[in-house]
Order: sequence, then structure tokens, then C-alpha cells
Amino acid sequence: MSLSTWFANLEAEAKAAVAKLEGDVAVLAAQIGPVVVSDLEAFLSAVGQIAIGAVLKQAPLVLSGAEKFGAAVVDVVQQVEIQGKAVAVADAQFAVQAAYRAVQTAVAPAA
Repeated sequence: MSLSTWFANLEAEAKAAVAKLEGDVAVLAAQIGPVVVSDLEAFLSAVGQIAIGAVLKQAPLVLSGAEKFGAAVVDVVQQVEIQGKAVAVADAQFAVQAAYRAVQTAVAPAA
């Protein structure tokens, strides 16, 4: 067998392996994709509810200047950890900021 034939066969085998892998990945994605999305939606909903609670708890202190935004973020991180889960500080900050905006809109809707 010539070297060029050997490389052509190797290339064909590689293409077949990649095609099979692509098919396997597509099947796996179809199976786990909805589960991942559902779990993520549930987690984000829970973090959002925790963030709103933290904002409402901290709002009087924030408005009086006695407390800072960070206290609500810490509260979110701690509440999520109590539930045996983890959340990145940046994600907790995002959730708290969104909760502040939601509470602010609920209290004083735009004209």
C-alpha cells in the first residue's frame, strides 16, 4: 500500500469517526438539552426570588445610607449556599441589580 493510499484511508476513517461523533452529540444534546434548560430556568427563578427578598430586606438600610448594595449580594450568595448550591458573585450581583430595578419599577412605575 502506498503512503498516499494509507493517508487517504486514514482521512476517510477520520471523517467517518467525526460523522458518527457528530450524530452521537446531536442525539445526546436532544436528550439532555431540555433537562439542562429546565434546571437552569428553575435555578434562575430561585435566585431571582432570593434576590428580591434580599433587596426588600436591605432596601430600608440602603435608602437610609446605613447599608450598601453588597449586603444584598452577600445575602443572595449565602441563601443560595444554604440550599446546597453555588452562585458566582457576578451572577448574584446581576440578580440583585435586576431585583432592585424590578422593585423600583413596582414601587414607582415609569410614567
